[in-house]
Amino acid sequence: MKRIFLSIIGLAVIIPIITAQTTLKGRLEKHVYILADDSLKGRKAGSIENRKAAAYIVEQLEEIGIAPYQDDLYYYQDFRGLYQNVIGILPGNDPLLQDEFIVVGAHYDHLGIKTQDGKEVIYNGADDNASGTAVLIELGRLLKAFQPELGRSIILAAFDAEEMGLVGSSYFVDNPMVPLEQIKLMLSIDMVGWYRQSGYVEYKGVGTIENGEEQLLDKQLIPGELNVTTKKFETSLFTATDTKPFAMKGIPTLAVTTGLESPYHQPEDEANLIDYDGMALITLHLSNFIRSAARNADYQVSEKQVARHKSDQSPFRFGVSVNMGYNHHRYTAGALNGKTSGVYGVGFLSQINRKNWAVRPEMYYESVKAQYPAGKITTNRLTVPLSLVLQTRSMDLFGMDVFFGGYYSHALGGRQGKESLDFAHTFYRNEGGLNYGLGFRLAQFKINFTHRGGLTHFTRNTNADDAHIRNKANYFSLVYLF
Repeated sequence: MKRIFLSIIGLAVIIPIITAQTTLKGRLEKHVYILADDSLKGRKAGSIENRKAAAYIVEQLEEIGIAPYQDDLYYYQDFRGLYQNVIGILPGNDPLLQDEFIVVGAHYDHLGIKTQDGKEVIYNGADDNASGTAVLIELGRLLKAFQPELGRSIILAAFDAEEMGLVGSSYFVDNPMVPLEQIKLMLSIDMVGWYRQSGYVEYKGVGTIENGEEQLLDKQLIPGELNVTTKKFETSLFTATDTKPFAMKGIPTLAVTTGLESPYHQPEDEANLIDYDGMALITLHLSNFIRSAARNADYQVSEKQVARHKSDQSPFRFGVSVNMGYNHHRYTAGALNGKTSGVYGVGFLSQINRKNWAVRPEMYYESVKAQYPAGKITTNRLTVPLSLVLQTRSMDLFGMDVFFGGYYSHALGGRQGKESLDFAHTFYRNEGGLNYGLGFRLAQFKINFTHRGGLTHFTRNTNADDAHIRNKANYFSLVYLF
């Protein structure tokens, strides 16, 4: 009797587990618990455990019946000898649309193990981003069931090495399996496990597609009481997801997230804290939206793009700047040099990019000051530098460059004390010289340090030491790129 009782108890425990794992919610929960288990040691890119996570994703795609994109490579897109994206495809069925693609991505790596207070701590990354990977797998299952109605083809991409700087998704766009112009939309599912706590799922980037907000908020596509919010563009300077490499190639993107409510990049980001009911609703909404976009013959991109997604390698960049520093008079003979005073200006720049180098024409309106024996001199000038730029070629948030070239400056007017400068007899209006410097970029903002030295005289007549004077300036520029 006791054995029968225990068997009944055992079945009472096992049957709900089996039933749960056959539901969408149950399957999502299973995936997250496996990917965020201690045995995978935080899925750090390049580790054995990370490769086990990749193998698990492949196993799921095979089970669903999603084909590898290239048979000869199986599902793997290897790069740098250590890392691997997992790529599957659902071919479309419309003869006019099947050669166009929607890429759905989620990164599966996390931070691995770190040492804290002499102890190893595992960063399992349940929300970041086992949650997105789980949704990617189950999206594959839902879309496979509706494959006959898909017009465009769907690429499912589990990206590696996102935590190292979007390396996997960058490799994907730099080594495309399909022509980039045929990718009509990319979605990145990144941190979607905390719906209950945040109260919403957000789609960032709806401004990159025509009527994007209207399409995503279509009531017929939203399951249950899911609260869907939208944002026109991704504007945060300090966070990025796998949309960025695609956006910087001009591809429309949507970043899907429930925000940073979870213990982001903390060891507390564990599977037991995830809202699986919310994840199930988000998966259904994504499935409905992607199916709609895949069969919509009228779907169009907007060709709008936020500044942070314009690559330094775009053919042209433009910006505005504010300059501030100091200037002094350098004597061409004798031991003396003038004392420093301020230089201030506002300007406009453009940049013509060619891979690792660029040509940068600029124009400033500036006030240039310097101490002079007979009183402080102030001139208001139009200055036009032209520089050759050597720059880092990077998709990352940060970049730097060095530049050198020449400049031409024309004085519109000037004063010495209260008296107007005599440009007819004492001073020259026109000036030419060299400039060079160093620049640092943070997204669409730059800080440049520039040294500028005149090669032509400012004074027409020499002093007692038979010396002319020339302007010499050092200044910082804060630049906003758009």
